[in-house]
Amino acid sequence: MAAEPVLEVRDLSKTFPSTGTVALSGVSLSLSAGEIHAVVGENGAGKSTLARILAGLDRPDSGRILVRGREVRFRRPRDAERLGIGMVPQQSLLAPGLSVAENVVLGHEPRLLGILLDRRRAYYETALASANFSFPLDPGSRISRLSPPERREAEIVRALARGGDVLILDEPTSILTESEAETLYGLLKRLRDAGASVILISHRVREVLSAADRITILRNGSVVDTILPAETDDCDLALRMASSASCFTADGPAESGGQAVFRFLGANFRDSERVTLRDLGFTVRRGEIYGIAALAGNGLGALEDLACGERICDSGAVELLGRNLVDWPRDELRASALSYLPTDRDGRGLCLGATILENLAARIGSPGDWSRRGRAARRAEAFRLLEDAGGRAPPDAPIDMLSGGNRQRVLCVRELGTFTPAVLAANPTQGLDPRAQEETWNRLRSRAREGAGILLLTSSVDELFSVADRVAVLYRGRLTELGIRTGSVTAEAVTRLLTGAAA
Repeated sequence: MAAEPVLEVRDLSKTFPSTGTVALSGVSLSLSAGEIHAVVGENGAGKSTLARILAGLDRPDSGRILVRGREVRFRRPRDAERLGIGMVPQQSLLAPGLSVAENVVLGHEPRLLGILLDRRRAYYETALASANFSFPLDPGSRISRLSPPERREAEIVRALARGGDVLILDEPTSILTESEAETLYGLLKRLRDAGASVILISHRVREVLSAADRITILRNGSVVDTILPAETDDCDLALRMASSASCFTADGPAESGGQAVFRFLGANFRDSERVTLRDLGFTVRRGEIYGIAALAGNGLGALEDLACGERICDSGAVELLGRNLVDWPRDELRASALSYLPTDRDGRGLCLGATILENLAARIGSPGDWSRRGRAARRAEAFRLLEDAGGRAPPDAPIDMLSGGNRQRVLCVRELGTFTPAVLAANPTQGLDPRAQEETWNRLRSRAREGAGILLLTSSVDELFSVADRVAVLYRGRLTELGIRTGSVTAEAVTRLLTGAAA
């Protein structure tokens, strides 16, 4: 008779009303004691939503969660912790100014006289949890001084020290090098052998095949299959994960005489998250959409920072319209040369404390013209753009009253409403429904036909196929160019590169 699962979900579903996104649809899976169960899929497959529900951070719309055979409902993360479930999120939540021990007991601090932190007990609990699983961590080390794999170890110890024997790891190697990832997976196997159970969320197929005991494949919020590593290989698993069987077929080479808009000349960059961009060299010309796809943790954000001038490469150069990007005055760059749709919509693209009109006015007319005539013209143009965006709110309404998808539409019509020779579009259709996605892609195509050079950065294979003229993939900081307007590129080939199966 098979042992009872330590954790099980049955017919779990979750929809986010603000965007209409169906994150999970009837998902069922189980986790056995002493097992590493990998959940794989592309970005947007529902992996992180599943992890957040199991950790008590989100609530499902329907379905059941069973812990050791008993149905439970989590209203907060502490409910999951009490039942032995701990989560290590993709983005670290550790306090860098505190020690390992202080982070481990944070929120559960042992007290002296009910007031003071009992540091001795905190250090003891941390050292005990580390020793039980042979983690070489010093409880007194400050988090800011640890390497990325050591920080991951500290997060795991934090979950274990709170009584957890079920760990949920969401993309644990996203900030690690390949050798660091191998070290981490060695630690996970030791945890498994010591009796812990692990749900491993990942899209890196080679790593999954080397570490997992079972694999569940999610696609568009639904379970495709649950298989054993011996039943697949890296290429087959990558293909099963692909959400689209479509094929990108170029229409033929573009005219080679187009002016270079973006030029990356042997650019190298290492950011604080230890994502290293290595010797990037490519050119985006007028009249084309050059698409680069990458999954989380492979350097797409760092590439966006370089392309918009937010960061400077360590060596090499980035040029815009034949001029080093660092030499462009920011006001001139944004006013006449570059339209920019950032991934961080609220932080970089919009001012949440301002009105819709004020956000739209950032690229309407002369910024210094606040005469009555100028203000009236800007208001009329704002109304036109708002109508193009399909918005119903008045321009004087606060922008933060809009849903995420409608904010994205406002940003798109503002940045693509007037012509600039260069466009940087980073995940431009995030949060948009299918109709709004197509509208945005049409705007990008229209600007390319008018002669703009467009650099598209995306984590969506479907978006890459829908709009790009030339195709490239970024994996662990290295760029592989595929579709150079001759022949075709399949979803299988792109997905293999995205997940490292073809590395």
